[in-house]
Amino acid sequence: MNRTTVGGPELGGGRGAGGVLVLVDPSGAGNSPVAELLARELNPSVHLRTDDFLRVIRSGQLPPHLPEAGRQNATALAAAAQAAFAYATRGYQVVVESPAVPAALDTFRRESRATGAALHYIVLHTGPAPEDAAPSHTLDTSGLTVETTAKTVLTALTRRTHLLGW
Repeated sequence: MNRTTVGGPELGGGRGAGGVLVLVDPSGAGNSPVAELLARELNPSVHLRTDDFLRVIRSGQLPPHLPEAGRQNATALAAAAQAAFAYATRGYQVVVESPAVPAALDTFRRESRATGAALHYIVLHTGPAPEDAAPSHTLDTSGLTVETTAKTVLTALTRRTHLLGW
């Protein structure tokens, strides 16, 4: 894989611009080897995990699957989006790893619109695509190695085929 450099293919579209990739990897369970490889290949880069923004809650944390955890989950996701775009607006290529399709993907769209930084969205899956993911943003990884999956994602980013509109 080629390292992304200033003047080369970048999430933000060139000239040192940063951008954000929301990478949904259900098989990664919060520790995706694909996200890690992508973060190593992009330069300069940041790798954020949405789960980490829930883990920092020290008192009053609710299990995220409970209905009453909605406010907590939305707050953590908003913090992840704000952090991602803070890095992106300063030239970093940001890989945001999520184990599930974010319920509030609009939070990332709002940050993209507010900052002007590009937002890419890819859902990795094996077999049928998840029902809550847009088909044009899915990538079937059946039979692909982690390395091949990462190369395929980098190609998609370069071609800007998974940009998420506002």
